[in-house]
Amino acid sequence: MAYNNSRKPVSQHVYEDTMVWQCSECQCWSRMEFILVGEPECPLCHAKMVQELKNVRVD
Repeated sequence: MAYNNSRKPVSQHVYEDTMVWQCSECQCWSRMEFILVGEPECPLCHAKMVQELKNVRVD
């Protein structure tokens, strides 16, 4: 039985710097375009989230 592995090697992935909301207490984060409120709180621990620049895979 043959399997088709369609995953790209790590060297072919595309990354770019993206503004995100990062939790100030835990590791939770979200891209800014998915947060619709001005001052979000973490959905996991309810701490304040701050804006940061993160290198995110985009392909």
